[in-house]
Amino acid sequence: MDGKFTKGDLVRWVTGHSVYEAHDTRLVGAVPLYAYGIIMEVSDKDPNAIIVNSCIKSYPVRLIILDGKEEDIEILSPGVSKNV
Repeated sequence: MDGKFTKGDLVRWVTGHSVYEAHDTRLVGAVPLYAYGIIMEVSDKDPNAIIVNSCIKSYPVRLIILDGKEEDIEILSPGVSKNV
């Protein structure tokens, strides 16, 4: 994703893989594991830097800093715009 995040977006990102496939000399993740959360803040300086209130099963509430340039982040549902 490239800097189109807004507060309130429901997002998911890959945290690992449960199944891997062998390709010549390397393993490639085939079945991704996802974490989910709501964007709480978007950086004014770098719109790819976000703070997410994560919904990870082992941690009921956890704030995580993610970088949209480094992570595979998918917006599942956009947040509500204040200008509506």
